[in-house]
Amino acid sequence: MNRLIAALGIFSSLTLSPWSASADEVRRKVVIETPKPADITRYLQSTGSFSAVNAVDLVARVSGTLEEVRFRDGDFVRKGETVFVIEPEPYRISLLTAEADLKQQQANLEQALANAARQETLSARQVVSESTRESADTQKRVAEAQVTAAEAKLRSAALNLSYTEVKAPFDGILGARTADPGAYINAASAPKLAVLIQPDPLHLSFSATEQEVILIRKALSGRKITPGEGNPIRVEAALSEAGGYSYAGALDYIAPEIDRDTGTLTLRALFPNPDRFLSSGMFARVRIPLDTRRVVTVPERAITSLQGTHSVFVVADQGVVQQRKVALGDKTPDGRREILSGIGEADRVVTLGLAGLRPGQAVEIVDQI
Repeated sequence: MNRLIAALGIFSSLTLSPWSASADEVRRKVVIETPKPADITRYLQSTGSFSAVNAVDLVARVSGTLEEVRFRDGDFVRKGETVFVIEPEPYRISLLTAEADLKQQQANLEQALANAARQETLSARQVVSESTRESADTQKRVAEAQVTAAEAKLRSAALNLSYTEVKAPFDGILGARTADPGAYINAASAPKLAVLIQPDPLHLSFSATEQEVILIRKALSGRKITPGEGNPIRVEAALSEAGGYSYAGALDYIAPEIDRDTGTLTLRALFPNPDRFLSSGMFARVRIPLDTRRVVTVPERAITSLQGTHSVFVVADQGVVQQRKVALGDKTPDGRREILSGIGEADRVVTLGLAGLRPGQAVEIVDQI
């Protein structure tokens, strides 16, 4: 009997020992978070490439020896600055000749006018014949025509002289020149002396499907925005997969018709480039913000997925977890996911400690694991 009582005592002490806690008392530690409100922007995304708004070939329009190259390859030049000088002396001589010819023709005209007036007076007095008067009048008209022709030759000579200086039509950066000082330039072949490219601003061209363009137009209509001055449509660009959309421009062109071969529409945006970091020909990822809405979000790590079904664990009363099916929306830039349905803003969603967690299991909420 004593042995039985002793055994029962030992069993009782083991049962009441803290090392024999029940399963309900050993709780898994989890970190929770209530869904957070966030603004999510919907984007149209595409890829495109930058190109110069203005890019021209600087071409020789008169023939002659290339006397001067006033800028180095890659220099920045201002509008109106002379870049190349083609031998001007022959064209100065032509201009002087044209000026002299004009003066001669003007003198001839003065003489013809005086003679015509004199013959008109004599004819009125019937001193000379009508044919003499008509002949003087014809000579006057011929002299007038010769003056007009001489004036045209003078303008042409002045224009050719101006063409001996090849000037920048806009602010830009010079490409590598194709001719050196001393080379003979033949204007008949319209040789390109260099390329001038405007670095700021730049165009970014990209394409969108018909449905995407409809989304743009609906979004703009909903915001009561009409493309045009005073209503810039923001376009964002990123230069690499890893880089953020750190460049912003404004949509300035939508093609009037869809390309039948590709089924897409061409769009173009204007991007400022004051530091000249961007270059014509660079490829970029493009996105256009369509609309922004207020949503509730949870961290991506809180979502479990199985065979296309998404769910989260929620800590309910008495620390027991429940599994809730949720409908997912868009992602946020900071790694969260929009929840369309399944939980509310007051629910306590498990974000850490999910491994092996089961519905109905009791948990202990902690700040970190």
